Amino acid sequence: MRLPKILQILLLFLVIFVLINSGCKSKSHNHKIVKRKDSLQNYPYWIGMMNDPNVNYYKAVEAFEKYWEHRPKPTEVDGEGKDIFGKDKSKEEKEEETNRSIAYVYEYKQFLNWMQINKNLVKPDGTIMTSEEVIEQWKKQNNDTLKR
Repeated sequence: MRLPKILQILLLFLVIFVLINSGCKSKSHNHKIVKRKDSLQNYPYWIGMMNDPNVNYYKAVEAFEKYWEHRPKPTEVDGEGKDIFGKDKSKEEKEEETNRSIAYVYEYKQFLNWMQINKNLVKPDGTIMTSEEVIEQWKKQNNDTLKR
């Protein structure tokens, strides 16, 4: 029996959503959410926030933006595959590379992915829909479509 294409897409989405929100958490960062806005610039609370299923999406994004507000953001060449020999680079390129922040490269990219995946699942109060709520919404939309 072959499933309808929309159901296949939904199931794939749910599997990815569950994997990201449960099993793919960075165990090296277990941060508590802080209430002071000025400390958001000094400590990467957004790492722990993206791994919290009960997080407010808007507060996590705010913490991320505050943290990176005055820091150079990691680029695609940071992290894995970085040229450790420095060949074929001008003096200016080498200097820029040493000044670039390579701290939290993996988490930075992971957070951008988290934002992209969850941006359409945010409820008006800022919480993120659970997988059960996504299924219920899909069923409701599917029933509404069939009734037309």
